[in-house]
Amino acid sequence: MSLLARLAPHLPYVRRYARALTGDQTTGDQYVRVSLEALAAGERVLEANLTPRVALYQVFHAIWCSTGARLEDSADEGAGPQGRLMRIAPRSRQAFLLTALEGFTPSEAAHILGVEFGEVEHLIAAAQTEIDAELATDVLIIEDEPVIAAD
Repeated sequence: MSLLARLAPHLPYVRRYARALTGDQTTGDQYVRVSLEALAAGERVLEANLTPRVALYQVFHAIWCSTGARLEDSADEGAGPQGRLMRIAPRSRQAFLLTALEGFTPSEAAHILGVEFGEVEHLIAAAQTEIDAELATDVLIIEDEPVIAAD
């Protein structure tokens, strides 16, 4: 089976991950393109002991890390969901996106990120803490009806 045939079903998903990670579709697509070019040129290889999907994400991650991974420079840190996501620490964001968005197990995410299983769990917990802190708000409800106010 050719390289293209093995990777084609996974390309839309790695593009989605790249967009979420970088905060921009064009930038994300450039990272995916460079990853595929490196595979085609033989500069990177898919690890044989991993599924094609995990191996593709691992190559993408290696390319992304080797080029500086300037997340915050390309992000529009507005109030929307993408801006909130970009405020999560980069390593935590990677682990969170791999598991929550892409559906990888923490073990697969550890292979992709090149870290230990325990560190991935720590990164995911840190991301969740940051998300919870971002979404936490205080609410004051003023009710002039005594029965409803007592409820």
